[in-house]
Amino acid sequence: MEAYMSQTENKLNIDQLLGNISKNDLIGANGISSNGLATLVENIIHEIMNKEKSEFLNSAANDKSNGSYERSLNTSIGKLNLNVPRVRSGEFRSSLLPEKYQRYDESFEELIFSFLINGDSKKEIVHKMKYRGISFSEKAYDEIFDFIKIQMEDFKSKELDSGYNFIYIDAYHCMIKDIKDKQVKKGVIYTVLGVDKLANKSIIGFYPFFGHENKSTWMEVFQNLINRGLKRVLMFISDDFSGMSEAIKTLFPLSDIQKCVVHLDRNLYRNMKREDAKKVTKKLYEIRTTCDTYEAALALYETDVIQKFKKQYPTFIKHLEIRKTEHLCFLKYPEATRKHIYTTNPVESVHSSFEKMRIKKGGFFQSMDILNVAIFIVSDKLNLTWKKPIPMIKSKVYELNQMFNLKFYEEEN
Repeated sequence: MEAYMSQTENKLNIDQLLGNISKNDLIGANGISSNGLATLVENIIHEIMNKEKSEFLNSAANDKSNGSYERSLNTSIGKLNLNVPRVRSGEFRSSLLPEKYQRYDESFEELIFSFLINGDSKKEIVHKMKYRGISFSEKAYDEIFDFIKIQMEDFKSKELDSGYNFIYIDAYHCMIKDIKDKQVKKGVIYTVLGVDKLANKSIIGFYPFFGHENKSTWMEVFQNLINRGLKRVLMFISDDFSGMSEAIKTLFPLSDIQKCVVHLDRNLYRNMKREDAKKVTKKLYEIRTTCDTYEAALALYETDVIQKFKKQYPTFIKHLEIRKTEHLCFLKYPEATRKHIYTTNPVESVHSSFEKMRIKKGGFFQSMDILNVAIFIVSDKLNLTWKKPIPMIKSKVYELNQMFNLKFYEEEN
């Protein structure tokens, strides 16, 4: 089949194929479909396979078309449901397909991500297409890239629910090439993950910036969420970023704030002697796991941490005292939910996907546009895989919604 494809190089032209794909296949009554990326790839692959079949039949006059059969393929953008064309002799096989019984193939994945512009240069993509016997122009590249950017912008501006029980926020640091001056610079991506009032989890926003996190950029993030309809949040979960608490208290004054306990434990070892940090870590674990109430935890925190170590570490302990309510806030919530809401682990697992992509692309993102598209593809894929509510949070939805209603009763009335 590879020999056949090399002979027909330049006959399979992505520019022509894109023209044959109806926008109605990609855009529904309510805008772009929830899995428009997979739909785009499915349509392109169908066009290519049908073109391959036509070329095959042109060279095999005695053979005839014989309909198609269904085949699914698992990919990083979701499951692709393909209608694979066939001929009566059974000798035709599209070069795009992996082995007969394979449901996942790395080379196929590479091809798909070339279609989706995952950070490869135009030259790399053209090379991959030519290897498959497919002509791929810069115009085709730009059309696909523009389509994905439109979906990305729709994702970033999508209207949000007015109320969420939990919102996790974390920052991912990386290197990004600034195309204005061709310099690779430090950057940060703020990722916002929401758990709605039915316990469904989804990435509701990502915000890349050059430089480091600061209060002004946090304010931009929160203002965007507000502009998209967010009004009330039962609790925010985040690391102890500079300006974060102040921004939340300014824009969401009734919301609770929980600082990640994992980050707190790490900070202890950076600011205290190892033996003292170990003692405090042990005591905080005891407080978090044995105290039945928030009030009991605060009292123990005050006597066994603040008072015990404030003379030895006055500056750091003062910081802990100011933040103590934010270190223990999760204890206000039903016990079954606590292990899900005292760390930023859910959003940090998202960042591990970002990190894999960064490493794969040579240690940095080739432009802010490439970064946005790449992160959107990852976010879209994750949102599609999170189909079920979080079980332990779902089990306490009634109690959480009662807490929500009580917290915001006066505001709503």
